[in-house]
Amino acid sequence: MKKTLGIVLGVALLAACNSSENQSAENTADSSGNAVVTVDTNTVAPPVTVHYTEGDVMLKEGKTYVYTNGNWVVTEKEVKLDNGIVIAPNGEVKNKDGKVVVLQEGEYVNKSGGFFDRAGNAVENAWDNTKEGVAKGAEATKDAAQKAAEATKEGVQKGVEATKDAAHKTGEALKKGAQKVGDKTKEVVEDIKK
Repeated sequence: MKKTLGIVLGVALLAACNSSENQSAENTADSSGNAVVTVDTNTVAPPVTVHYTEGDVMLKEGKTYVYTNGNWVVTEKEVKLDNGIVIAPNGEVKNKDGKVVVLQEGEYVNKSGGFFDRAGNAVENAWDNTKEGVAKGAEATKDAAQKAAEATKEGVQKGVEATKDAAHKTGEALKKGAQKVGDKTKEVVEDIKK
């Protein structure tokens, strides 16, 4: 009986390993010592396979590459796509209306002007996302500049107060020093008269 169960278990494991689905099996034993097989049938979507085509442009390692003859080739000059989009060697993408999008590492544009993220998923509103990102960036820059100005003003005020205080203390010290020099001079003069 145990041999038969072992053979059935072995066949079941082989079948599970050869299944076309992504499955994982866990072998345990119940309280009587018999083997229990638990199979996880949750499937995992395979990663997207990106198929590049002639004329695709990608930003990779800070450089702009063009897909040519099955290879990625660094470009040192602007690339003009079929729909009038121009991509600069620094990854700036400019449309016919003058809007600019900057490619991020691994993102690419196909030769008809479609934008794709690193995983190969189409980005439908690349121009709108950039506009929104620029607006948020401008607002953040404005806030930071305002905070910096306030901090600078506060620092200048504290500096002025510290300078006034130091000048007052220096004046007092000079006054005391002059008084001591005057007193010592009087003593010397009186000693000379004697």
